[in-house]
This record gives sequence, C-alpha cells and structure tokens, in this order.
Amino acid sequence: MPSQTSDEQLSDALYQAVSNGAYPDDSTIVSTELPASAIDILLETLENAREDVKASIRELSRLSAPDIDGWISQARQLRADIDGSQNLAQEVVALAGDGQRLQAHAEDASGKVELLKGEIAFNEALSSTLQQVHDLRDTLDAAQHAALNNSLPDAIALLKNADRQLSELRGCENTRLAGLVRAKVADLHKLVAENLTEQWNALVHVDTDRSLVSFHKTTEGDPSTDIDAVVMALSALGLLRGKILLLRKAFDNVILTPRIQLQADGSTAAWTIQGDDIWISGRITEPSTKTLLSDIIAMVQHINSHIPPAIAIPFTELLLPGLASRMVSGPLSSSVPQDLDGISSFKHTLDQVSSFAESLVEHGLRGKNDLTRWVDAAPQVWLARRTESSLHSIRHLLVHGLGKPQTVERVETQVISSEDNLFVDNSNNEDWNAGWSDEDEENKSPKPAAEHSQQINGKDGDEEEDVSAWGLDDDADNEPHDTDHRPSNEEDDGGAWGWSEDNENNNTNRSPAAPRSTKKTSQRNGSITNGPLMERQVTLKESYHITSLPEQILELIIQVASDAEALAQSDPAENPVTPAAEGLFALPGLLLSMYRACAPSFYLHETSGNMFLYNDSLYMAEQLRLFAEHQVRRSAPNHSKLGLDIEPDVSALEVFGKRAYGKEMESQRTILGDLLDSAEGFANSTEQPFAQQCDLAISSTVDRLRELDKQWKPVLSRSALLQSIGSLLSTVINKIILEVEDLGDISEPESQRLTSYCNRIIALDDLFLPEQSAEPVEHAEQPLPRTAVYTAHWLKFQYLTNILESSLVDIKYLWTEAELSLEFEAEEVVDLIEALFADSEHRRRAIGEIRRSAKRT
Repeated sequence: MPSQTSDEQLSDALYQAVSNGAYPDDSTIVSTELPASAIDILLETLENAREDVKASIRELSRLSAPDIDGWISQARQLRADIDGSQNLAQEVVALAGDGQRLQAHAEDASGKVELLKGEIAFNEALSSTLQQVHDLRDTLDAAQHAALNNSLPDAIALLKNADRQLSELRGCENTRLAGLVRAKVADLHKLVAENLTEQWNALVHVDTDRSLVSFHKTTEGDPSTDIDAVVMALSALGLLRGKILLLRKAFDNVILTPRIQLQADGSTAAWTIQGDDIWISGRITEPSTKTLLSDIIAMVQHINSHIPPAIAIPFTELLLPGLASRMVSGPLSSSVPQDLDGISSFKHTLDQVSSFAESLVEHGLRGKNDLTRWVDAAPQVWLARRTESSLHSIRHLLVHGLGKPQTVERVETQVISSEDNLFVDNSNNEDWNAGWSDEDEENKSPKPAAEHSQQINGKDGDEEEDVSAWGLDDDADNEPHDTDHRPSNEEDDGGAWGWSEDNENNNTNRSPAAPRSTKKTSQRNGSITNGPLMERQVTLKESYHITSLPEQILELIIQVASDAEALAQSDPAENPVTPAAEGLFALPGLLLSMYRACAPSFYLHETSGNMFLYNDSLYMAEQLRLFAEHQVRRSAPNHSKLGLDIEPDVSALEVFGKRAYGKEMESQRTILGDLLDSAEGFANSTEQPFAQQCDLAISSTVDRLRELDKQWKPVLSRSALLQSIGSLLSTVINKIILEVEDLGDISEPESQRLTSYCNRIIALDDLFLPEQSAEPVEHAEQPLPRTAVYTAHWLKFQYLTNILESSLVDIKYLWTEAELSLEFEAEEVVDLIEALFADSEHRRRAIGEIRRSAKRT
C-alpha cells in the first residue's frame, strides 16, 4: 500500500535524528523509504537549520563581547611574559657557555702547572740520581785503585760504601744504568776476592802432591800482608767461612785421612810438624793409639799457634767432632781385640782415650762426648767386635767349602735284661745289628724294631722318640699285624721325626739317640715281667760321615763359651769388658743361627748336600749337649748366675738338620712318584707303546733307588741309609700296590708282566743285606736281607707278587693256611681274584670261603 507519510515529515525526522539524535516514534516513518522528492525538502530544512545556528552564534557573540576583550588582553600579556622569559633563558644559556669555556681554560692551565711541577721534580730527581751515580762512580774508581794497589782494607771499605750507595738508588733498580753499576760492583768484588784468595793461598798453603800444609803469618814477597789482615778482609766480605770449609776438607784429605786410615798391610802414614809446615813424612808399620792421640794433640797446638783464633777456633770445631767419630769407627775400632788376649792392651787404650778427651776440653775443643761414650760402652764395643769376628768366621768357613769328609762314630751303652731277645744266645740271628759293633762280643738275636728303639734310646715303646738316625722304624713298619692293611700313598715322616712346622716348639727336646748311658725298664710287648732279671751292659757303635765344618764350628763355639766363663769370673776393676760376659754366653746361639741361615745355600751345591747337612747338624747338636753338660758340672760349685744356655739352639739345630733330611726325602719321593706315573697305572701293560712306558718306569725307578744308595752310602750310617732307602722303597711299593689293586681286569699276559715288574722291585732287597765281616768265617750262612725291617708293607708286596702268579687254590691256601690274611684285607684279595680270574663256580666258591674266613677272624 502507498505510504501515508509526507516528504516534510521524513525530512523533519531526519533533521531531528541528525541534530538531536532522536529516533522517530512513528513506525511508519521508520519503515518508509526515502523518496527522491524528499531530498530537496531535506536540503532546505538543513540549510534553514544552519542559518538558525549562525544567528544564534552571532547573538551569543554580541552578548559576550566584553568578556572576550579581557581574555584577549590577558593572552597578549601572557605572550609578552613568555617572550621575556625566553630572552632571559637565552642570556642564562649564554652565560653558562661562557663559564664552561672559562673552566676548561682553568683546567688546562692547572694541568700545565702540574706538568711543570712534575718536570721540575723529575729534573731534581734526575740531578740527584746522576749525582749519586757520579759519587758511586768515584767510589768505585777509588775502590778499584785501592784494589790494584793491594790496599785491600781501603778497597773493602770503599766496596761497602759502594754497596750502600747502590742500595740508595731508588726507582732505577731495573734500569740499564743500575745494571751496569751492579756489574761494576760485582767485578770489583770479584777482583778483591781474587786478590784475597791469592794472599790466603800464600799464607795457608796446601800442596796435595807433597802432602804438605803450611800456615804462614806473612807472605814472603810482601811482609806487610799478614794473615790477620787477610782474615779480617775475608770476614768483611763474608768469604771466611767458605775458606775454612775448603781448608778443613783439604787438610782432612792431605793430612788426617792418611794418618787415621789403615792400609791393607796394617800400616798408616806418619806426619812431621816443623816450623810452619806439617806434612806426611813416611809410614808407621805398627801404629798405636797412643801415638795417634799424641800426634792429634800436637796438630791442634800447631794450628792454634800459627793461625789467628778467627780461623783456628772454627777450623778445629769443624775438624775435631768429625775426627772423633772417625777415630771411633776407624783406629779405635781396630784396636778392639777379638779375644781376651788383648784385653790388657785394650784397657791401656781406654785410659789413653779418656786422657785425650780431657785434653780436648783443656784446649776448649769439642769431641769429648763421642770419645767418652765410646769408653763407657767398652763392654758393648768389645762384644760387638767379638760377635762380628765370630760371625765372619762362620761365613768364611762356609764360603771355603765343606772340606774333606770325616768319619765319626756314634756310641751308646745300654743295659740289656734277660727278657730282651738281645740277651738270648743265638748266633744264627745277628742280622739286626750288622751295622753295630759290640764291644762285649756277645751274640744277639733279632727282635722287633720297636724294641730296638727302646734299647737305643732308653725310652719305653709308648714314647714317640726319634730313632731314625739309628735306622729303626716304628712298630707299624715291623709288626706282622697291621691295623690298616691297605698301604698309604705317602709316608708321614714328619710325625716320626718331629719336623712338623706346627710342632717345632714342642719337639725341640726330641733328638736322635745321643751317646749316653741309660738303664731301660724291663718291658716286653708292653707288659712288665715279674721275677729276677739278669742284666748286662752292651755298647753299640755306628760310624757315619760329616764334613770338616762341624769340628771347626764346634771349636769356635767352645772357645767362645770358655772365654765367656773366664770373663764372668774376672775382676771388673782389672777387666773393662767383664759386663760383656752375659752377652758372650748368648753368642754361641747366634753362631748356630748364622749357620742355619747360611748353610743351605752352600750345602746345596754338594752331592748329597742335604744328607751331609743332616749329619753335621745332629753331630754338632750331640757334641754341644755333651759340652753343655760338662759346663754345667763345672759351674755348679761356683753357683754362678751366668752360664751357657744353648739347649734351645741345639734343639733348633736338630730340627734344622731333620728338616733338611725331610726335604731331601720328600724330593726323592716326588721324583720316584713321577717316574712311576709315566706307567699310567700299568693299564694295557702288554700293548705297545704302553708296555715300553711301563718297562721304562720300572727300570728308571730301580736305577734311581740304586743310584741314591750309591750316593748316600759314603754319607749316612748303615742304619740311617737302610732307613732312608727303605722309606723310599716303601713309597714305591705302596704306589704299585694301589695301582695294581685299581686295575679292574688283569689278563694272564698282564699278570705275568706285572709279576716281572714286581720281581724287579723285589731284587732291590740286595741293598738291605747285612755288611760282611772283613775276616772270613768258615761255614758262614748266606746272609738274609733285612728289607722287611726297614720297608713298610714289604711282605704285602711279596704276597701281591704271589697272588699275581698263583692259582685260585694257591691263593685260598695262602689266605687260610699261610699269613696272607695278616697283610691283606678280605675285600682286597676278593678284588684281585675278580680281576685275575673269570667268573666261574670255582671263583665264587673261593671268594665265599675267603669272606667267611674273614668274618670268623
């Protein structure tokens, strides 16, 4: 429908909206579109409204004209004030710029003033320094002139002044000028020092070629130059100490050392003091402490009389303390006697040294303390000298070798009762004592080794006495009944000998049988017999070999003990080393310790060295015990608190010797074990190459045992030799027995081969045949070997050979009727039968009978 709104209404609504921001209330006006015809009306309305506004403004301007004129006048006044302030500010800025220019000018002027002041100060300092340098140059020129004219005191005074002036040169220490001046001063010092050295050498002259030292008070060419002036000049330059040190060294090398030091021929230099000179003038073939001390006193007097105290005092203070200590370690030490024969002369030496020490005090010299301490320690000094000499003797003996072997005897007397088999007259059984000599020429019958041990050692069978040196085994090696019928792989020699490291201290009192007479309680097999017994005395002898060392060492030890006893009984007022008696009694033990420490290294290079070491040690222990017992009996009436207590060292010597024996035996056991190991348990002994290896192992073992018997026969006693070879043979057969028993199956050829091996081992029983008498005996029986006495499980080894070559019937007979059951256990025999014979009714029946028989027993 057409719009009902007029153009006037639309223009009016637009005008109100533009001028007042009013929104039309009539919705029709709002929704009506603005037609083009309304534009002209609208422009007209707006023009009218503008004219109205202009009119309103003109009216308002007319009404407010008076107020605006006042505002304009005020604005003009403000503008004039602002222009005045700007001009004033420009004037202030101009004035400020003028002030800065004036300040910069003032600062520049002040800097120039300070620069001028610095230049003036520098010029003044330079002038002063140049003046000081000029004065220093004059001083150095004067010092140089004085030095060239030998006016050394003036030159030294000027040099001191120059040093002072040089130290006053401040601020130019690192300048080239200061370096030149210092170099000039150093050159002058060197020149003066060279002149002083020339004068010193002319006054104190040391001629090493002629071994001469001269002390002159003035020089020959210039009498005005005396030693006092030179000493003062050297002291002023700080050179005197160095000159004295050089003089002491030169004097020591040229004069003192030749006089104090002994030459290889025992001579020493002799010096002569005459006038200003002291020089070496010859040799003293028999120097004495008295002559040496008097020469030293004369030397000190000569030095004090020929050189000023400024030299003499520091020179002697440097010379004598060192001289005293050198005398103590040199000529005084060599004057200490090595035995009691020179004690009287040594006492005179001590008195002379004491007097010499007092003379040093009188001359105001040091060195008395060293000499006094040496005199007070005379007993310790003599004891140290004697100890050193004795230990050197032990080393000397060992270094010069073992010497020629000597034959010695071990002798023991025993009381034998009628209960002992030895007392039975049976001339057919003398094998057990083939190595012994019976002074009573009585027949003896064999008896178990345990009873031999009781007779020889005077001990009951229950005591673990070491009897190996006599060739006697313990009961387990000789009794037919063995609690352990199976052989062991190793021999426990340490327990029987007392060589166990853990038991050394407990076994020190155990020793091989020594030559002493004892009376044995009548026992037989552990039971004491009742009733009257017949007794008689039997002396047993056996020889063995030792080196030449024991006799020489025993002689040395006995001499030491005798000297200690004599020293303990001497008067301290007459013998200055009497307090050393207690220490001298301990010296034999130290000598034995030295022997034990050094001996293995020297015995090692000898054939059978360990066996010689064993014999030597036990022989010395035996002889030392006899000597100690003799000394105790001698000293008993005197009730002396001092005495020879050598038993611990003797016991240690015994243990040492036995340990050497044990090491040798263990070494040989290892060798024999290695030889048998090459057989590889004798398995496949009939097949090559195993058969050749087994044959070689047995041959090498047999040869080794025979070689050892040959080596040890010239060393060991017969019984000890049998004991040693028997122990090694026991090791061999034990190993063979174990390896044969470990074979699971043994064929007939293998059995025959093993039997041949065993027979070759059994052939070694010729080593155990008793020695034949040198005199022929008519109708003498063939001697029987004593292998079973010295070789454990020897019978068991022989029975093993029988088993290897026997039938089942023979083995059963040996078990039931013979003594096979005493050596083998039933299961051992059963294992061997099962290895040797195939399974059959006969084998099962034989095994059953053997087991039943074993249960019955």
